[in-house]
Amino acid sequence: GKSSATAYGGGGGESIVIPDGQPFAGRSAGGGTRGQIFGNRTYGSGYPGITGYGVSGRGFPFWFWPVVWSDTAAERQPYLNGSEYGNASNTSRFGGPLMEATFISNSSSPNTTFHVLSDNSTVTSLIQSIDANCSHYLSSSSSSSPTPFDVNSANAPQPEQAIQYYRASSVVLTLDGYNNSATFSSNANMIDSPLPSNMDMNLSVCLNQTIAQAVPLVDGALASS
Repeated sequence: GKSSATAYGGGGGESIVIPDGQPFAGRSAGGGTRGQIFGNRTYGSGYPGITGYGVSGRGFPFWFWPVVWSDTAAERQPYLNGSEYGNASNTSRFGGPLMEATFISNSSSPNTTFHVLSDNSTVTSLIQSIDANCSHYLSSSSSSSPTPFDVNSANAPQPEQAIQYYRASSVVLTLDGYNNSATFSSNANMIDSPLPSNMDMNLSVCLNQTIAQAVPLVDGALASS
């Protein structure tokens, strides 16, 4: 069935229409390939062939549901509202509830801290892939297992800290201390704030490349069986 998602898999397969009686009936699901997973720093990016802000009413090109941010964030910026997908702990979410992992640079200056936010199955898989690929840049205090995403925690990843969305906004890489002015701006044309010049670029590049290559995708052949 469609529940088989594979690290390093290619994705693809046919897109279907979700049948009546299932959540999000009538929306499309599936068909997305690894070459289509990159978004940018905007919530609602990483959907193949779709531009624009937010995730409201969207299909599920990779089967996975978009991440959700806090109600407080959505009140400040309406396009950050993902409430139709339930809260972070929603167990009916594809791949399980939202979890996060923390990846900390081992270079003492700066001590750059990243978070990956996605469903439980994806974060569990990415911790293994990132540990295998990026261990020489990682502090030993980085995550070895996922922790639940508490949207209301002061230490939780925030939408203005997003440096890359992937896979139809179902995965996001955030950077502690980064504050993208564009996230909460009412000016839709505002450009993203620059990333801090003192961040650990080696770890940043390794994380981005590993997520791009390894993030689990639903296998096309399995999805249609």
